[in-house]
Amino acid sequence: MSRKARHAIIDIGSNSIRLVVFGGARRAPQILYDDKLMAGLGRGVTARGLLDRRAMDRAIGELARYAALIRLIEPDSLQVVATAAVRDAANGSQFLDRVRALGLPARLLSGEEEAQASAWGVIASHPGAVGLVADLGGGSLELARIKDDMVYECASFRLGIMPVAAIRATGRGILRGALKRELAALDWLEPAKGQTLFLVGGAWRALDKARVHLFGGTPGEAFPVEDTRRLKATIRDLTVQRLVAMPGINTARAPQLGHATALLHALVAETRPASVAVSSAGLREGLLFKGQR
Repeated sequence: MSRKARHAIIDIGSNSIRLVVFGGARRAPQILYDDKLMAGLGRGVTARGLLDRRAMDRAIGELARYAALIRLIEPDSLQVVATAAVRDAANGSQFLDRVRALGLPARLLSGEEEAQASAWGVIASHPGAVGLVADLGGGSLELARIKDDMVYECASFRLGIMPVAAIRATGRGILRGALKRELAALDWLEPAKGQTLFLVGGAWRALDKARVHLFGGTPGEAFPVEDTRRLKATIRDLTVQRLVAMPGINTARAPQLGHATALLHALVAETRPASVAVSSAGLREGLLFKGQR
């Protein structure tokens, strides 16, 4: 009996780098292996416009291990992608050269490609979904409009968790103004009003776990936009220690939740969805699903 197909994806992000091996159908894949390191590549980019040398070395060490695992697994396909941190860093190309020297076929996604991939991930896991996809990473925020199992307009902004933290440190209300200015030119947001806002990314998945712990419900379910204000106020009053004590929230994600809720509250105010839902699928699942189309 022949073995089932295996598809591997390495995602080099601003917060983390991750190796996931999928099996089964591309639209509803089974995760066979999932490995993650919170490398923090984006921290130096936000502060100095450069990937931090120590973070790069740590990431390369982990990617060397991933390369060895790939040789053992022998997947039927392999995609290696880098996103905002590498895209925005002055030394991003040198880092990619080091990744490729490991035998990994790394490619740099543009902001639009990143938005499209995340949107395809939502489409794969939510057939028939209509609305706006918002993918929050460490370095960037991607938006995409979806309808009829198709991805339409896309945009990318330097409003990931790390830049948002820096903006919020300058004063109250600054983030809302920054987001409003970025979205002002996007006339295609108007048709998405009154639809669902689908959230993608580790920070928002952690936030959804906090929502369920605090208010009840089920992870991934659609919830009213009014809950975003309540969630923002509640998270603001909780210490990192209290957040880490919640199921599924680790020490790396807990400090990010205040920034994630602030951005979510501002995004809801600007895009006016009818409801909000956190998707368990995103960029990696979208790359896999798009590969069969």
